Amino acid sequence: MSLPQAISNTISNLVTAQQATPVDTGEDFLYLKMTKQGEWVYGAEETEVDPESFFVVDPKTYAQGFVAWDSESGVLVAEEMAVAGQSPIIMANLPELPEGIKWQAQTAFALKGLEGKEKNLQLLYKVSSKGGKAAIAILLKQIIDRGKAGNADVAPLVQLESTSYKHKKYGKIFTPVLAIDEWLDVPEDGVSEPVVEPAVAIAEPDEPKRGKRTRRTA
Repeated sequence: MSLPQAISNTISNLVTAQQATPVDTGEDFLYLKMTKQGEWVYGAEETEVDPESFFVVDPKTYAQGFVAWDSESGVLVAEEMAVAGQSPIIMANLPELPEGIKWQAQTAFALKGLEGKEKNLQLLYKVSSKGGKAAIAILLKQIIDRGKAGNADVAPLVQLESTSYKHKKYGKIFTPVLAIDEWLDVPEDGVSEPVVEPAVAIAEPDEPKRGKRTRRTA
């Protein structure tokens, strides 16, 4: 079975990006993050995501690169990102940073609300935390594997969940889970024309409840 050329190109770009040195999907999205308490929130006012909402992830929006934060003030110092298919960001080519601030690898996906209170809401999940990057890496691998198997429906429909573990020093740590409910065709218009919001730097906890998940019915 041969895939449509657009899907084949998307998977090829994702494979290249996955293998490249860690490398924007835009400045206008509402930023999505998980709090240290395991709650998913978005926007400057940190509105909590309804647990019954479903979001479609557009594979074409996968991006990777680097970000630099001032750990003391929590201020975003610099960021360099590239979407899959673009030339990767090379760490050696990044500008020097003020003393004490380092570049960190960062990955991202854009999501659009398909069902629930967040329907039609467009979000950007950008993370440099270990748990966040792991959640995106798992999702990316599933998309690539599905495309390589000849499936054209490679856009995952997900619920935003979390899980936790006990750290000897820091206690209960929450980590994000992008739980796939089903697979959809890649939206023709993609995740585009995002809701405009002033860019606000939102730092994600370095390590993040997996709640009971209700599956979407057809």
